[in-house]
Amino acid sequence: MSVQNTRETLVRCAIALFFQKGYADTSIRDIGTRARISTSVIYHYFKNKEELLFEIIRNASQDIIDILHQTETKVSDPVERLREMLISNMTVFGAKRKKEFIIVASERHYLNGKRREIIRKMQRDIWDIYFKTLKLIDEKGLLNNMDLRVMNFCISSALIQFHNWYRQDGPLSIEEVIDNIVKFLFNAALKQK
Repeated sequence: MSVQNTRETLVRCAIALFFQKGYADTSIRDIGTRARISTSVIYHYFKNKEELLFEIIRNASQDIIDILHQTETKVSDPVERLREMLISNMTVFGAKRKKEFIIVASERHYLNGKRREIIRKMQRDIWDIYFKTLKLIDEKGLLNNMDLRVMNFCISSALIQFHNWYRQDGPLSIEEVIDNIVKFLFNAALKQK
C-alpha cells in the first residue's frame, strides 16, 4: 500500500470510528484494527490520535471554505449567493460527508494548542463568508431589521443542527429538507415583497 493510500485508509477508518463511537471512546488500536494496520505503523503517519482528528476537521473545514469561495466567485447576486451557499453546504456535508461534518461540529473541542487555533480561524473564515454575504444583502435593503450577527448565528445553528437530525430514510428527500430550511431562513431574514 502506498503512503498516500495508507494515510487515506487511516483517515477513513478514523472518520467511521469517531462518528460511531466518538473521539474519546476510540483508541489508536481501534483505528489500526479497522484499517488492518499495526499501531506502530499508524504512528509513522500520525503522531497521535489528536493529529488524526485535526486532519479530518481541517480537511472538512477547508472543503467548506473552498465551496463557499467558489459560490462567491460564481454568483454575483448576494441573495442568490446565500441560497447557493446554503444548498451547497447542506448537500455536500449533509448527504455526502455527514460523518465528517458531525465530527467537526461535535469533536473539535478535543483539539489543543495550535491545532485548536487553526480550526478556530477556519471556522471564523466560514462565519466571515456568510456574514459578508448577509451584509451585502442588508446594504441592498432586503433584510428584515435584525442584527446581522444574530442572523449569522441562526444560519450557523441551522446548518449544524441539520446534520444532527437529518436521516436519509426519513419521509422527505434531502432536497425537500434543504428547500424547507432555505425557505424558513429566507422568510425570517428577507423582507417580503
